[in-house]
Amino acid sequence: MNNDINRMQKRARVLIQNYLVARKGLMDLGILRSERNLQGDYAEWLVAQILHLQLVPNIVQKGIDVTDKKGCLYQIKSRLVKSLEQNSSFDFKTIDSRFDYLVCVYFSSEVEPIGIVRIPYEVVHELGIQNANGFRFRWNKHNAKDARIENLFFSPR
Repeated sequence: MNNDINRMQKRARVLIQNYLVARKGLMDLGILRSERNLQGDYAEWLVAQILHLQLVPNIVQKGIDVTDKKGCLYQIKSRLVKSLEQNSSFDFKTIDSRFDYLVCVYFSSEVEPIGIVRIPYEVVHELGIQNANGFRFRWNKHNAKDARIENLFFSPR
């Protein structure tokens, strides 16, 4: 029994060291900018690269992740989903934090991008729901058909 535990602990230490080395490498590349999860930082970096946007230098700035050359403000949120048809929600503490666009990035469980949409603030505000905990924008079949939502990338899966 102790041998099994020792083997598991040794394997865990190796995997943790690999994880820490990978995090350091991703930070060196500018993909990871915080101690948050990989998914959120990767989504911000990916959108900035694809749309030629500038990551905001202050990573704790509320509600703004990137800006464009015209000064438009973007908030980026991401989700791990099984498919683009899966319902999901994007929660905000408040919708009062003014941004021009919400960009939703959908990743597979392997953190591969399978969809990216851009939604104007007014549409988020109109289609979203205020609840006791804040504000929620639901991604569902109805909202996905809204002509004001721009499909930037959809992977054929």
